[in-house]
Amino acid sequence: MKTILFALALAAVLDANPLAGETLTLKLVPERGCLLRNAPDEVIVKIDLSAVDGQTKARRTPLNLAVVLDRSGSMTGPKIEKAKQAAMQLVDRLRPDDVFSMVIFSDEAQVVVPAGHVKDKEALKEKIEGIEARGSTALYAGVKLGAEQLDEFLSGKRINRVILLSDGLANVGPSTPRDLRRLGAQLVEIGISVTTIGVGDDYNEDLMAGLAEASDANYYYVKDTEKLPEIFAKELGELTRVAARDVRIEITCPDGITPLGFIGRSEKFEGQRAVVKLSQFTPGQDRYLFLHCRVRGDQEDVAQVAVNYTDELGGGNVQSATGTARIRFTDSQAAVDQSINRAVYAEKELMLTAVAKDEALKQADGGNYRAAASILAAQKATLHAAFAGAPAGVQSQVSAETDNLQDFSDQLNSGAYSGAARKALQAQSYNTRNSK
Repeated sequence: MKTILFALALAAVLDANPLAGETLTLKLVPERGCLLRNAPDEVIVKIDLSAVDGQTKARRTPLNLAVVLDRSGSMTGPKIEKAKQAAMQLVDRLRPDDVFSMVIFSDEAQVVVPAGHVKDKEALKEKIEGIEARGSTALYAGVKLGAEQLDEFLSGKRINRVILLSDGLANVGPSTPRDLRRLGAQLVEIGISVTTIGVGDDYNEDLMAGLAEASDANYYYVKDTEKLPEIFAKELGELTRVAARDVRIEITCPDGITPLGFIGRSEKFEGQRAVVKLSQFTPGQDRYLFLHCRVRGDQEDVAQVAVNYTDELGGGNVQSATGTARIRFTDSQAAVDQSINRAVYAEKELMLTAVAKDEALKQADGGNYRAAASILAAQKATLHAAFAGAPAGVQSQVSAETDNLQDFSDQLNSGAYSGAARKALQAQSYNTRNSK
C-alpha cells in the first residue's frame, strides 16, 4: 500500500509525476490551498482517480452479459429491427468464455436465450431475429429476470452486466424511478450493474437514469435508432477494456471537520465517514468526486481517503491506495486568494452546472419555464467567471458548456421546451455528475 500526502505545495509535482506502477492513481487537490486562521470556512477537495492508459497490457475479463429488450407495441418497426441488429452484432463480438443471455418483456418478461457460454453464434442470432414487438411494458420484471439469468454464472472474476433497452413508459408492475433505483441498488450489492438505453422521446428518463446511476453503469439517450448498433458497440468496448473494477472509496473526516457531502452525488456521510462505490475504469479513464466540508479551528487534515479495487491490468489482484487531503492556514487574505487552484475551481463549477440543470428540470416540469431559464442563465454567468485562469483543456469545456446553457435557456424562454430537450439536458447532467 502506498500512502500519498497531497498538499498544495506538492500538487504540481504530483500532477506531473503520478506514482508509477499503480493502475489507479489517487490525487487529492483542495480548491484552495490555505484558509484564514481561526475563521470557520468551507472547502472543496477534488478526489481524483485516474487509470493508467495500459491498453497494450489490458487483459480481457470474461463477460456475464444479459441483454433485456423491450418488445412492447411501441417498439414496432425500425426500433425493434435496429435493436435486434445491435444485439446480433454484439453476439458476433463475444468469445467462447463469455456468458450471454437475452430477456424480452412486454406484458410479462420471458427468456429468449438462457444464460450459457457463447458457442453457436448463428443459433443465438436466429433466436434474436425471431423477436416481434407487441404488448405493454413490464420493465421491472424484465430487468429482474435478466439479473436472474446472470445469477448462475455470477462471479467476481467476470464483468456482470445487464443491458436494458426500452422506448416506453413502464406500465406493468413496479414502475416509479424510486422502484427502479431500489432494484439497481440491490443488484450492485451482489456485483451486477445495469446499463440503460432509452430510445426515442417517450420513455421515462428519470427511471432509466436512476436505475443506471444506482448501479454505477452507463445511461444513453438515443434519439436516432440508426445509432443503436454504435451504442451497443461502445458499451461492449468498455466492458472488454477494463483497467480496474469493484472500486471502493472510503472517505473519513477527522474531528474538527464537518463533512457536508459530495457535489452532484447522492452518497451521504454517516457521522464522519462515507463510502462511494464505482463499478469500473477503462484504461486512461479519469473519474472524480468533489468533497464539500466545513473547517473549524486550525485542523489541517481535511479527509483521509482509502481506495480498494480489483486491478485488471495487474492480473486481477486487489490493490489499494491511500491519501490525506491537507490545507494550510494563514493570516493573509491575499494568500488565501492566491491559493485557489483554477483547474479545480472551474471543474467544480462544471459539476455545479449539472446540479443547476437538475434544478432547472424540476422547475420546467412544474411549468415554470422562466424560473428554469433563470437558473441556467445564472449558472452560465458563474461558469463564465470560472473561465479566466483555467487550463486550456478546462477552458474548452467551460466554453462549450456556457454555449449549451444559453441554448437551453433560450428554448425555455421561447416555450420551445420539448421531451427531447428534457432528455438531452438530463443526459448531460447524468454524464457530468458521474464523470462518464
